Amino acid sequence: MADITACPAAIDTTVCDVCGKPPEPDNRLKGGAHIRYCYQWRRRNDPTRPKCTTSDCGRPARAGKSALCDRCYQRAQRGNAPAARPFHQRNKGETCKVEWCTGEARKKGWCEDCYGWSWNNGGADPTARRYRYNRTVQDVVALVLSIEPDPITGCRDATGVFSTDAWGYPVASVAGKASTRITRLVVEHNLGRPMMRATHACHTCDNPPCVEPTHLWEGTPAQNSHDRDTKGRGARGVTHGRSRLDPDKVRAIRARYVPGTNQHDSNVAALAREVGVKPQAIRDVVRRRTWAHIE
Repeated sequence: MADITACPAAIDTTVCDVCGKPPEPDNRLKGGAHIRYCYQWRRRNDPTRPKCTTSDCGRPARAGKSALCDRCYQRAQRGNAPAARPFHQRNKGETCKVEWCTGEARKKGWCEDCYGWSWNNGGADPTARRYRYNRTVQDVVALVLSIEPDPITGCRDATGVFSTDAWGYPVASVAGKASTRITRLVVEHNLGRPMMRATHACHTCDNPPCVEPTHLWEGTPAQNSHDRDTKGRGARGVTHGRSRLDPDKVRAIRARYVPGTNQHDSNVAALAREVGVKPQAIRDVVRRRTWAHIE
């Protein structure tokens, strides 16, 4: 049996005319001179074929009597005008076709946000719907000041004027960005600068829907928690979700507590088993580290 590896004539040296690569088992030559992927590219970009008659298209026309390229021909077959912004037209360097939007066009002439809204709403035009996203911080503050304050508390309740989040705080979208709490926008407007990271827009009135500028201040989480505790709004006693005691049990523990020099002399362990808590919880109650508000 002859060794075909030693015979140059037995080796297929044919390569693709476009990329110069030899054919592979899963990418063989098609059309006699091009591998499969280059064949498709060549078919769309053959300079010897006439151009598509659709304006600004520039693709080669289909073989035969049609004067349109493959995609314009398919668009015409579906009953659409090929010149009415062909779906293969590129958006590079263009802005969103929504008049007030300045985002870069990505799909069908819209930016990612406008296109996503159109997709989620059955292909509706986002131009009329998204006008409110063009508001500035000054527009939001002007709308806040137009809310009549409560004659007793002085709070400007934004319920019904703005949407609210899961915690009851009013939110709005400014300059096309994601929804932001109105309280933060008001504080930033008062300060004349963006709020620092990891800070909260705190209320002096403890009323989440309130957007009155004089009732808001910038504070850290620790300052916000201290303000909550000093006003007695923190969860303590029976209002704490993990509490196993109540005022009657606390008074009974303090009345029945027997001090001792060690755990055997004291009745801390017995009291803990009786009320269903750990011995350290009994010590905290007796020493008033917890339940200090109960006499």
